[in-house]
Amino acid sequence: MSARGQTDSRGGVIATGSPAATAAGEAIFRAGGNATDAAVAAALTLCVADPANASLLGRCHIVVRTEQGGFFAIDGASSIPASLPRDLGSGPLRWAGIPGLPHALCKLHHDHGRLPLAEVVAPAARLADEGSSAPPHLAAVWALRASELVEAGAGPYLDGGSPPALFRHEKLAGLLRAYGEGGAPAIMSGATANRLVDGIRARGGHWRIEDLEAADAREGEILHCQFRDCQVTTIGRQGWGHTLLEMLAILDRLPKFGPALTGREACTLAAIIETCFEDRPQRLGSLEPKPDGLPFEALIDPHFVAKRGDAISQSLINGSVPHARVASELPTQALREDQDTTHLSALDASGMAVALTMSIGPHFGLRSTDTSFGLFPAKSYRMGSDPVPGARDVTEMTPTIVSRGGRVLLSLGGAGSERIPGAVAQTIVNVVDRGLGLPEALRAPRVNFKDGCPRVHADAGHEVIEALRSHWSRVEVHALGHESHLGIVQVVGERADGRLDGAADPSWDGTCRVA
Repeated sequence: MSARGQTDSRGGVIATGSPAATAAGEAIFRAGGNATDAAVAAALTLCVADPANASLLGRCHIVVRTEQGGFFAIDGASSIPASLPRDLGSGPLRWAGIPGLPHALCKLHHDHGRLPLAEVVAPAARLADEGSSAPPHLAAVWALRASELVEAGAGPYLDGGSPPALFRHEKLAGLLRAYGEGGAPAIMSGATANRLVDGIRARGGHWRIEDLEAADAREGEILHCQFRDCQVTTIGRQGWGHTLLEMLAILDRLPKFGPALTGREACTLAAIIETCFEDRPQRLGSLEPKPDGLPFEALIDPHFVAKRGDAISQSLINGSVPHARVASELPTQALREDQDTTHLSALDASGMAVALTMSIGPHFGLRSTDTSFGLFPAKSYRMGSDPVPGARDVTEMTPTIVSRGGRVLLSLGGAGSERIPGAVAQTIVNVVDRGLGLPEALRAPRVNFKDGCPRVHADAGHEVIEALRSHWSRVEVHALGHESHLGIVQVVGERADGRLDGAADPSWDGTCRVA
């Protein structure tokens, strides 16, 4: 059973950004796997079926709720090689980060999986051998970037200079099977790791075998907060969790939102998102530390949150917003390309939930593959701005689980770099405050903040759009879809009657399936 919108079951439910990945998770549920098994199978399948956003050489952050109701996070960030030359050079892979994904998925499965890893990996390996066709949104992005992939020599991903009708990757299939048999060490050490290092360095990267052998998955910082009658759990400073919780803490001080987005609500949301971005101790885009940045802990301090909430409320009454800037005051800069990620959520009948967000940077990462296996490594943004040897990358990934009364109300996350926290917060508001079902919560008009101005869905309506324009000199209006999206969210959860539920964001190719 599958649907672009809603599904329900008493077994397991999984929502991902790729039909093939969702199908892989469903198959693992049907084979007797739990939410962890299904999530790992889907994540590895995304590395095959969605090469624009995921790679075996990528990064991830994971939040898990165990069957017993405990929470933990896994930090699968990419990192900078431990030894760098003074000049990084101009090779296409000079900013290639050391992958965190292999160890993170291995740790997730080792600690909480039920089925053998080889069985969990099998759907992804089989897909790499047999091939897959790109769904519409991915196909459009693939076609848009085809000329750059040609220049980068990314042969496996093109056929005569165009995206292949059926994408196969036999070398990736072999790596996946090795991973299934030996876990992360099978590809991060020994002969395979040496070949990866050679393939990265051949295109200007700076990996060494010692970097791969020293890579690991770390325990992530877990954060909790109350929003209305719910507990919200997310990852901390590795993935912008403090920013999400600051947004929700400010919203929690305000009256509940009504059944549909109003102009005042849209202005409140935009002002909160902009304010929380200004409060972050890292700059948007580059993630460089601000010289006068606030401590992360300050962002969720109740007294600080109260002041921020009062300032936003008063400014809206006065017809302004705390950080609003006219267009002429915004710094002149070249248009930054859209960055992206992909997310999956899984939940089983025992109450185990997984929220897992993956990335390689912008679409297709550095647009160049290693020459040994033909894989895209993750772009390390920090290598471009502050290349400290050995430092781990910080991302906007915010995988999140919302609990109410001992059950998982939502397991969710999103794609879209700095659009993720705002999209996640609004999905939570749409369910908790507005009482919307999960498909309706994702289809509802959304507001976000990017490149110095509010963005809003066109179907928010005239009143909402004009209200935003009364506070900001520049407002961008966008249709649903992958172009200039406002966050792409995948969500699953348990209804009050015990049935499992899920939905995929209509701005991308995602699906939801149950077993």
